[in-house]
Formats: sequence, C-alpha cells, structure tokens
Amino acid sequence: MSGFFENQYVMPYSFILLLISYICHCIYKQTRQHQLSRSKGCKDAQSKAPVKDPFIGFDFIYDCLFAKPIEKYLDSTFKTFQQLGATYAYKRWTWEAVYTCDSRNIKHVLASGFDDFKLPRLRVNAMMGLLGSGIFTLNGYSWSHARGVLRPCFAKQNKESIVNMLEMHFQALLRRIPNDRATIDLQPLFFWLTMDFATDFLMGHSTRVLDRASSHAKEKQFVDDYLTCSTEIVRKMQLGPLQMFSINFAAMRARSRVFRYIDDFINASLDKKDESEFTNMGCNVLQCLSAVTTDRKQLRDQILHILVASRDTTACLLSNLFFVLAKKPHIYDKLRREVISIAGVEPATDNQLNNMEYLKWCVQESLRLHPVIPTNAREASKDTVLPYGGGEDGNSPLLIKKGSLVMYNIYAMHRDARIFGPDSEEFVPERWNGLRPGWNYLPFNGGPRICIGQKFALLETYYLVSRMVQTFETMSAVDDSEWIELYALATTCKDGVKVGLTRAN
Repeated sequence: MSGFFENQYVMPYSFILLLISYICHCIYKQTRQHQLSRSKGCKDAQSKAPVKDPFIGFDFIYDCLFAKPIEKYLDSTFKTFQQLGATYAYKRWTWEAVYTCDSRNIKHVLASGFDDFKLPRLRVNAMMGLLGSGIFTLNGYSWSHARGVLRPCFAKQNKESIVNMLEMHFQALLRRIPNDRATIDLQPLFFWLTMDFATDFLMGHSTRVLDRASSHAKEKQFVDDYLTCSTEIVRKMQLGPLQMFSINFAAMRARSRVFRYIDDFINASLDKKDESEFTNMGCNVLQCLSAVTTDRKQLRDQILHILVASRDTTACLLSNLFFVLAKKPHIYDKLRREVISIAGVEPATDNQLNNMEYLKWCVQESLRLHPVIPTNAREASKDTVLPYGGGEDGNSPLLIKKGSLVMYNIYAMHRDARIFGPDSEEFVPERWNGLRPGWNYLPFNGGPRICIGQKFALLETYYLVSRMVQTFETMSAVDDSEWIELYALATTCKDGVKVGLTRAN
C-alpha cells in the first residue's frame, strides 16, 4: 500500500517540477533576450504584417491546404514591401519571421552576421528527404568541408573542354528546331539541353534527352523522376511546418530510382581503373570528387545537389532572358550585331565572350529583373539582431529570437528605384553601363555561401546565348503575354517561351 501512495504523489510532484523548470527556462530566456535587445538598442519592428489568427495560425493552415496559389506571387511580395517598408515582422504566438528586402540586412545575414544564422530546418528537411544530404542542406563544419571539397572541382575545369561540350549539346538542340520559319517553345528545349550538359559535365555520361537517335529510356526515366522529386520538394517547402504530414509514395519511388541511376555511375567511376573509358574526363566532377572521398552516399548526394544548381538555374535564366528578348527585337538585334562583330558566325572562344559587353549586360539585366532564386531564408541559430527594421523610422536594430526566420527577397531588392532608376521594372540592359550596385544585386547569393559555380554558370549562359543569336537572325514572340513566374526550385516562365525563329543564311 505504501508503494501505491508513494507513486500517487511522485507523479504530480514530477509534473510540477517539470512545469517549474520550464517556467524558469522561459524566464531566463526572456531575460537574456531583453538584455541583448537593450545592449544593441533594439526596438519593436517598424511594421507588422496583419494576421487573422495571431495564436495558433489556423489561417495559415487553411491557406496551405485550400487556398489557390497567388498567380503573381513575386509581384505581390514587392507590393507588400512598398506598403509595409523594406523590413517587417510576421508574428504569431507559435511562429515568428522577419521579411526584408533591405540590402543592409541581407548583407548582415549572409556575411557580417553569418555565424548567427543557418539554413532553415524546414528547407533542410524538405530537400534531404528527396535529394539526400548535400551542400544545400548542410550547416556548420559539414557545409564548410563539403564546400572545400567541391571548390577545386570547379576551379580545375578546362574552359576549352567545357565550350566544346556545350557546342555538342547545342547542336543537338538545333536538330530539334525545324529549318523553316518555325514557331516553337524554347523552354523545354533549354531544360533538356542543360540536363544533358549537366549530367555530362558532372558524371561523364549525358542523359542525351535531346538526341532522337535512340530511345534512352533509362535516361528519360531519370529526368522524369528528377522532376517529380523537384516538384515534391517545392510542395513540401510551401507547406512549411505541415510538411511532416505530407506523404507522397510516387515521389518516394521516384527518389529510389534517381538514387539507383546516380549510384550506377558512381560505382562505375570507382570500379573502373582505366579512366580513359570515361568521356570528357577533363570536365567530370564525379571523378574529381571520387579522388577525395570513396563514400558513395556522399558522392551521390553532392552530385544531385550540384545537378539542381547547374541544370535548373541555367535553364531558367535562358528561358527568362529569351522570353524578354523575343518581345524586344531592337535589343535582340543589338545583341546579335555585337556577337557577330566579335565572333562572326563561328562559335565564340572564352576570350571573345569576355569582350561581349552588351551580352553581359543582357544576362545581368535578366538576373536582376527575373532572379532565378528570387527569395531565400535563414534561421537564427541563436538570439541575434538585424541592424535595421526597428523603431518608427526603421533605422534601429531589430531583435531576432533563436529559431525565428529571416526571409530575404531578392526580387523586391532588385527593383529598388534608388539604385536601378525609375524604370527599375523595365528590361534595360544599358543601365549596366557603369552601374556598380554592390549588395543591392545578388543573383548568386553572397557571403561565404556565394555560389561556387557562378563563373561556370555564366560561361555556359554566355556561350549558349551567343550561339542562339548567331544561328537565328530574328526571334519574335507569338503573343503579348506578360512574364508570370512558375515558382519552383528555380523560377522561370509559367507559360513557356513560345517564339518564331528565322535562321540566318
């Protein structure tokens, strides 16, 4: 009996002790946050986004499950910043976030305050489940080590070999376009082209989905499965904290096939002693990585993550750029005249591409107006501050609690009229003549996590754009539709790039 009564009293006392411990922890945490806020001169956010349910967030749950996606979401975010200011808070009892398009805050998050922030858990969980643990899901030492391993793989690449490989895949693209005055959607061709090139560059074996000579059923299945995984990642990220309740068996099966496809080439790469059996070995990232590590899971995950960056972002950039060029024949003609004057009708060399100033301006303007990664986020790894966004004038620091998100908006920042002029929502390549926007222009992120492949991506883009304008004398849009984003891992045109093409004689 005594044991029974002892157990009766132990349980309530244990609960009370846990409750007291939790209350003490909360008091301690709030005291620390108050001290930090006071020492840094923090003030309440200048603006706060209105929320219907400031406690649990039933409105957020409803929007995730039932509301139709906003068609022009990026424009809506830009208008919100115009209404609420460059930095505003979004607070609920269960969740806090700060939204900013202020370049000073973005610089702090990505560079000067880098150690105070990490990749958000929601993004990491969404990507890891389908692409494994690679450079875009790692934090801290693991990320630093992975970046250190990957950087030499890009630095050692032979530009001449890359250009030759690009030309081979570009010719495959041309064979998909009829010779007569054709009307065609360039967007799927660009995505196939960049997939063919990226897999060739990364693994020494191209998917060759542009090639009609044979079926390539296995490769096409890989491309379809890869797209299924990419789409599911975006859906999970949109669900936010509700993603844990989402199970997609089709995506899981696709992931297994993607893993097997990549594993086959990793096994061949590690098992073959005669490296001459692999094509284009000077440009094979897998071979470079396998010289550093033989961990096959690590190799697979890193290859998949680099594939996301090298395939999706370049295809989206090309699609966004040619969507605009087709609607602005005077810019297309000026660009073509520059390319022809420097390289003639032969494929341009790396040195010739470097001399094409207007080509660079067109690419920069596309990345400004339609950044392929228009929004991004970081999670505070400890209690910290943003330098701006607090107080009535927004010029005071703002307290960011551990676990809170900072959502930074590149799309809105790139439309700052103070930096880019009153016509900042127009496509004007000439604005880049002498323009040095610094941290107000971030097409490839910034700080320690700046894209390690940006030079490679720009070389690929410059080359393919130059070859397109060399090959086609005119390019015209088939309708007057405006650019509307297709929001995915990288952002491109929702309705494709439907154009009329006339080949040069």
